[in-house]
Amino acid sequence: MIRTPCAGIHLSGPNASKTAVVVLRPSGRSETNGETTGFELLRVYEKIGSFGNLFSDDRLFGILTREGPFGSVFVDCPLTVPPCVDCVRPACPGVIHCDDVGVAWMLSVAERPGAARQRRRRKFNPQGQRLWDVLQLAGSHPKIQDPTYNSNNAPLVVRARTLQRRLNSSSGETGVEPVKLMETHVPMVVDKIALHCGISSGSQAPSAAYRNFEAGLGFRRALIQGMVGSGLLVDSVASEFRIVSLHQSIEVFHALITAWVACLHNSGKTSSPVDGFVEAGGGWIHLPETGLLPNIR
Repeated sequence: MIRTPCAGIHLSGPNASKTAVVVLRPSGRSETNGETTGFELLRVYEKIGSFGNLFSDDRLFGILTREGPFGSVFVDCPLTVPPCVDCVRPACPGVIHCDDVGVAWMLSVAERPGAARQRRRRKFNPQGQRLWDVLQLAGSHPKIQDPTYNSNNAPLVVRARTLQRRLNSSSGETGVEPVKLMETHVPMVVDKIALHCGISSGSQAPSAAYRNFEAGLGFRRALIQGMVGSGLLVDSVASEFRIVSLHQSIEVFHALITAWVACLHNSGKTSSPVDGFVEAGGGWIHLPETGLLPNIR
């Protein structure tokens, strides 16, 4: 059995020391059908800030290149921006006449017959929305998540994309393919995990409960314990790092969930981009395909 490690990164602001990295790998335990059950904890790096002459991104780069190779590396922030933010054209013809593939794709999605109800509630806008958000608004979802891109996480997009360029530069030094960052969205993943594991969050949605100032710590603990009990994670008593202790910091918890999605993606158990999405500009958010997950409650 190949137990390829995968990494999850929680990126904080460039001047904060709250960036965290969690590394997981398949546990080596098998179900009756031979499929690996659960992922175990290899490494935890927290409070990755600047140190002396090293910027925090230098330290991140060192971790990702030293600890690899990884099967997948995921981040918990956007890797793309709305089409208009990325535009470098000297003149704007307006949305309807724009020749950007992403804008055209957004227009076509927004005009789908099933999107009428959502359009009445919120118009699409390529200046402030990414392709993913428009796709969600055009669907028949009873509950639409908050937009994945906003002014608060815009600095994180810059940082993530700068980190990707830095990783791209490593291919000439090592002769191997550079690490490719991929994206997930922790609140959406938490909603899916809580439903799959049967974990109640009371009157709040799980995606809000884990961030609650008063009850968030307890809910994060319950969520991790539920994942261990359902075979999604493995807590090894002999390990240097105990996976059940990663609820204490919300930043490390984010990195853990992000690393878990990275492992799922490496196992072919995350959602795939719809036709035309990548060509239109990318930014697909990988989420667990819960129907493919074990459930041994």
